[in-house]
Amino acid sequence: MAAKLCSFAAIFVVALQTFDGVTAFSFGSNPHQTSTSLDAVSRREAFVASASAAMLVGVPMDALAGQGVAPSAKPDKATAAKFYFNGVFRDQKHPEGYRIVAGAVNKQGILTMRDNPEGKISEVPFMAKKSEETGEITVDMDLSVYQKGFPKSVVATVTKDGCMKFPDGNIWIKQKGVAGLYIDGFAPYPKYRRIVVPGDDKNVAVTMVSGSKVFDVAGIDLGKKGIQVEFPGNKQCTGKFNQAQGTITWRDGNVWTKV
Repeated sequence: MAAKLCSFAAIFVVALQTFDGVTAFSFGSNPHQTSTSLDAVSRREAFVASASAAMLVGVPMDALAGQGVAPSAKPDKATAAKFYFNGVFRDQKHPEGYRIVAGAVNKQGILTMRDNPEGKISEVPFMAKKSEETGEITVDMDLSVYQKGFPKSVVATVTKDGCMKFPDGNIWIKQKGVAGLYIDGFAPYPKYRRIVVPGDDKNVAVTMVSGSKVFDVAGIDLGKKGIQVEFPGNKQCTGKFNQAQGTITWRDGNVWTKV
């Protein structure tokens, strides 16, 4: 029971607020400020929320047995390799900010850009393409959205280690450690994704993207011990981070795999 408390607590608050006609949380500085509604959730979140609803109306928990989706207890290396050009990056020209690249090849993706902790957040469309001859991936970004006067097409080349190299020599460094973009073991990537963005003094922001709906929670980078996340309802949950595997493992058995 204790092992499932964190996942359950994070969604139980959502279920309660939904019954009252409220379906949105609003947190501090969200890297996707355009939408914080929780109308769309992952398969895991939908199941746990339905379990919470059943408790409120008196339906026994065992009536929902078999309806949940079992978590992935192993790293999803295949998906991570497919999306290796996704991730959280440091721009050498704006080291205090971040760049978040999320999307599939041959489909429009979203690049989230912030130059510093107090700066504006820009969501820039991009298109990634893969060369049939060399396998090289390029990312074509419309930077006119980011800043007036910038070109509508800037093409970066993805290096073998997942960094991005630009025509002017600038490089976006893919973040190591716990910071990064993750596949949730309960839900399909990239429509559902978990983002860990580093802050100051070991603080991190954890963004939960479920389709077009987004919400943020606060966290702390515990180093070798993992990551501690403050889910809704003041429930602190600690995930074990494995640097070699690029995973965060939670007590309910779910595994987040870093792309």
